[in-house]
Amino acid sequence: MHEWFIFAFIAATFWSVVVIVDKFVLTHHIKDAVTYQIFLAIVMLPFLVVMLPFISFNSPPVFILLTVLLGMILSLVFVLYNRALIIEEASRVTPLLFISPLFVLLFSFLFIGEELSLKRYAGILLMILSAITVSLRGIERGHSLSVSPALLIILFLDVITAGKDVISKLMLYHLDYRSYLFWFILGNIIGRPLLLLIPHSGEKLLTIMRTLPPRIFLLSLINTVLAWTGYILYFKAISMTYVSLVSAIPASQPFLVFIFATILGAFYPELIKEDINRNTIALKGIAVVCIIAGAYMIIS
Repeated sequence: MHEWFIFAFIAATFWSVVVIVDKFVLTHHIKDAVTYQIFLAIVMLPFLVVMLPFISFNSPPVFILLTVLLGMILSLVFVLYNRALIIEEASRVTPLLFISPLFVLLFSFLFIGEELSLKRYAGILLMILSAITVSLRGIERGHSLSVSPALLIILFLDVITAGKDVISKLMLYHLDYRSYLFWFILGNIIGRPLLLLIPHSGEKLLTIMRTLPPRIFLLSLINTVLAWTGYILYFKAISMTYVSLVSAIPASQPFLVFIFATILGAFYPELIKEDINRNTIALKGIAVVCIIAGAYMIIS
């Protein structure tokens, strides 16, 4: 098995846990997407400090600046992801993120010359159809079908995420993956305080910080370590092979999120709410299997 595949799959596993924790914290403790993003800037700081000994500071300044800017942009637009988690189930939101390989394939072809194949086109199409199926609501209750309100939010985020992956590939020609991640995280931390310009966001943050249980702060810190460790592995994988291949591997994440969320919802319904009736499980299961099949067609 390819080493880059192992790195990317472990990253997807870590991110699946991160999604569940994000959903729990947003549902029960920090019920505001903007406040949560600002709060995460605080819990990112220890991870950034730990990375310092592994960073080369001799990289070309222009690429460092571009990477920091990319991190700032992603930190701001990812508020949309948290907003989607608030208004929709985690196992419905997560598959929508994996429409992004379509945009990665397009951007990588246009800007860095990665070739496409008919099999990859077919795999991406299968993943898109599956993701849209998972986002449909009402089918299991006999109601008319309606598209999840999270769909348009996540579609925009998909385009931004795909651009980030392709730009990452370009930056990794000039920066090692650890240095790239360091400057990317720094951009995330710098960008998030800009959200304080939104009216009342500062007051909400202070209220949260005064009332947040220490165990939730610790949980968020551990979750942040998992998230950025996943990025270390992901960027390492991108540095080793085609970005269009690596970007498809996290399509396994919806399956993992579905499993984790279903187990938690069944045994600990007070932690995370997921619809787990028979028809819903069948619908999500079929869609996720199709996503995995699509990813296989892309990388095979």
